[in-house]
Amino acid sequence: MIVDREKEIEAFVPEPYWELALDSGKDEDTFTARHVHGKFTDKTEAQAAYAATKKPLTVIDIKEGTRTDKAPTPFDTTQFIVAASRLGLSAANAMRIAEDLYMNGYISYPRTDNTIYPPSLNLNSILDTLEKTQFNKDVGWVRKNRRKSPTQGKKSSTDHPPIHPAGAATPEQLGENWKVYELIVRRFLATLSPDAQWLTMKINLTAATEGYAATGSRLKEAGWRTVYTYSDAKDTILPVVKPGEQLPIHDVRLEEKETQPPPRFSQSKLIQVMEELGLGTKSTRHEVIAKLMSRKYVEGNPLRPTLVGRAVTESLESHASEITRPEMTRTLEEAMEDIKVQKQARDDVLSDSRQMLQKVFDELEPNYEVIGREIMDQTDEELTIGPCPICGKDLRIRRKGVSQFIGCTGYPDCTFNISLPGSMWGGAVRTKAICEIHTLNHVSLISKGARPWEMGCPLCQLINQQKDIYAMIPSMTDEITQKLISKNIFSAFELGKMDPALLVSKIEIPKKTAETLIRDTTDVLAILKQRSECKKFMKQFVPPKRGRSHTKVMTAFVACGINSIADLSHAPLENLKKAGLSEEEATKLKEESLLLSCKNQMKDIGVPAVTLKKYQAAGFIGPEELLAIHPAYISIKSGVSIETVIKHVTQIAKSFHKEPPVKISKKSLDKGREEILNLKGTTESMLEQLYLAGIYDLKSLKSASTERASKVSGIAKELIKQFQTAAKARI
Repeated sequence: MIVDREKEIEAFVPEPYWELALDSGKDEDTFTARHVHGKFTDKTEAQAAYAATKKPLTVIDIKEGTRTDKAPTPFDTTQFIVAASRLGLSAANAMRIAEDLYMNGYISYPRTDNTIYPPSLNLNSILDTLEKTQFNKDVGWVRKNRRKSPTQGKKSSTDHPPIHPAGAATPEQLGENWKVYELIVRRFLATLSPDAQWLTMKINLTAATEGYAATGSRLKEAGWRTVYTYSDAKDTILPVVKPGEQLPIHDVRLEEKETQPPPRFSQSKLIQVMEELGLGTKSTRHEVIAKLMSRKYVEGNPLRPTLVGRAVTESLESHASEITRPEMTRTLEEAMEDIKVQKQARDDVLSDSRQMLQKVFDELEPNYEVIGREIMDQTDEELTIGPCPICGKDLRIRRKGVSQFIGCTGYPDCTFNISLPGSMWGGAVRTKAICEIHTLNHVSLISKGARPWEMGCPLCQLINQQKDIYAMIPSMTDEITQKLISKNIFSAFELGKMDPALLVSKIEIPKKTAETLIRDTTDVLAILKQRSECKKFMKQFVPPKRGRSHTKVMTAFVACGINSIADLSHAPLENLKKAGLSEEEATKLKEESLLLSCKNQMKDIGVPAVTLKKYQAAGFIGPEELLAIHPAYISIKSGVSIETVIKHVTQIAKSFHKEPPVKISKKSLDKGREEILNLKGTTESMLEQLYLAGIYDLKSLKSASTERASKVSGIAKELIKQFQTAAKARI
């Protein structure tokens, strides 16, 4: 199935089509209306409709209605795996966590085909259990708004009920397993909740002679969506208009698009299709996928076949096609189900199974050598692109996870390799074209729905890429570049780790020049590494848009002098906005980069991760904040002991060449706390304010500057003076 889908994608030829839309609005409300024709397959017709779209834009009629958004049905194994995939979990990982939760009594048995709660299941008792957890408010809402009977799916069995919570748990108890437990709890609550209700509206319009329509919806009753938070419910609000009303046309867009090939199977989608075809059982489907991946027959998510997987499939189709089709497996699965319900005898099914398998082996056994040779030849041949320029052995395309590269078969004696773009850009394959300079096959990247990315000769590509890097190296010259290439030193990375003496002997340059060249190269590589880390970090918060790729954003950053995450944290917002970021994106990126930079800085200083988390949760983001604020205040706000705070602030002060704080023991801090609270008019909240001003006992209160203490703490001068007078009387 996976191989056939890949062939469909490769054979798919995109066809262009055009869509016509206009922007309009009333008062402050704007909306988009689309041409009633839908997709135009004729460009001339689309252009004519575009040219004919003119004022006035007139409202023809308004149609209002309601739509019921039904609550989800209880989880069976397949639906659970589908939902868990939206949390980023593979099928095998989702089932592993579910089985762990079951074994510890937190959920029911996770291998089930049932989507109807049996009458024997006490739903009220489960709600009582969940009331003891952090879901108590959700349970209260469900009790108040509970539907007459829980939702039901189409499948019912007597072996196990649908997956549901069975015990109370906390995030601290479950750790990383909590998100699966929460998913199951919220699904259970959703099955007892009322349906959601939407108000819908459609406005039909004409722009001169052309018909347009705008649709909107608004959530009227959230229903089950109140407790099941995994599905977005976004309102699309249209302005209030009336028939005959004329509206402005702000913009008209004719967009050219292409038809898309069928999508690759995600793990969850494949499990759904396997269930529909009768392949495997609730207990084995996720394991089948895990085995295909572990044996390197398929990779990624969505799933794509590896060369080995494709070779195996194509060879079996040629020599034992029956084993590659679903009918045989489905027949066996159905027969075993018939034994279970006593429709067929066990011995009859065994006999039929033996006959089917014997037929398959009769086809396979005479051809096993041919099959093995076909698989080996196809995979080796398709991966080999030519001789290694260093040792002459074969260069082959290699894959490791999502990364791919070209490596020498002479490894480890020969370490020559060429990096390739990650497989998300397409699987690397060799083409028939051969480089006249290096006698290597050209390489293409094949991805769904797109024309192949012709990379050409990978070695030529490597040399061209290095030109930009070499241009950054101050001591590099064109003459040295040519010498390096002539001696098969193709990359800056290779140059940066060379011994100066070896470089001198290879390209015949003075030793001092070699040392400078290697040092400069190392510095440039460090900058490039920082840029790579910065780009990777930026990707988390800046989604790509049309005309705004991550590479373009990073190029704009570099032009503004932003090379690292630390640079990001100090960069003006205007520079980030020049790179194409919105105000919100730029602000978020700066905040997150500052948080990470400070975290890394404090880790380097020696602040442990656990304590660092407490400091940052209390608002002390970086070392500067910890240096600027009195340790007593940091201690009371973060919950970290005063001795530990003093230790960390001392480390930070040493790193910044500043004076360390005065040492304070827990005993003296506790004593000072009692002293201050015994003064007339002081309170616990006032104590925090005094800590902020560096006042933590009677002695520090007496010696404090009244004006500064008042300014920092926010307590009135008169009150500070009153406290100081009382302190002097007691010392």
